[in-house]
Amino acid sequence: MALPMPRLLAARAKELGVAPEEAERRDFAPDSPRGNSICRMVDAAEIASVAVFLASERAWAVCGELVVANGGAGRSVYY
Repeated sequence: MALPMPRLLAARAKELGVAPEEAERRDFAPDSPRGNSICRMVDAAEIASVAVFLASERAWAVCGELVVANGGAGRSVYY
């Protein structure tokens, strides 16, 4: 599997002095402040899939909803 957002992970890996896979593992671990429920970065293709669905006729029942595609970070504040 190709790494999501390879340049971002490469930069973070360089900052930490580890391989990109290790940087992602550390940053997205369940106990990390950067972490999320899926324990990895959400890549652009996954966001695109959500956007394509929302723009399609199949999303007819989605009306005025907040859709968050962040891998389950759970650190959002809603007003």
